[in-house]
Amino acid sequence: MYLTNILIDFLTLSQKLSNSTILLTDTEKIILCLLDEDDNNLKKNKIDYLNNIISDSLKQILNLYNSDISTVDYMNTTMDSIVPLVVDDDVTNYKSQIILPITHDYKVEGLLIFVTSNREYLESNLRFAKTTKHFVEVLSSKEYL
Repeated sequence: MYLTNILIDFLTLSQKLSNSTILLTDTEKIILCLLDEDDNNLKKNKIDYLNNIISDSLKQILNLYNSDISTVDYMNTTMDSIVPLVVDDDVTNYKSQIILPITHDYKVEGLLIFVTSNREYLESNLRFAKTTKHFVEVLSSKEYL
């Protein structure tokens, strides 16, 4: 997965429109973190995420997506099913998450994660997340370079 300036600009705009913190991972760590500055309940900063190793829970999700990419489209979690994002993450900070696979050539190369602590995601948020996922896949592909 390639982090281009166009991809970063696109995700920065997406973060503002979604009013969520957006994280992008590869298969090992978080490679991009765009924080929702208006989310006072999410007491995190970039150092809590950027370049940190993803949690075992996220690695299991990556394996799930890799095992059969056509069976799982996304994971939408709420307070009952919150997934830790990094090692030693405090899951009490989140209210909901949307976790989507980023694929190239039918191989999962990372995850796109939307996180919030002040509301639960609605169906319209999921549609926005899936559209964002599509553009991330295009803008992070080798062909786009």
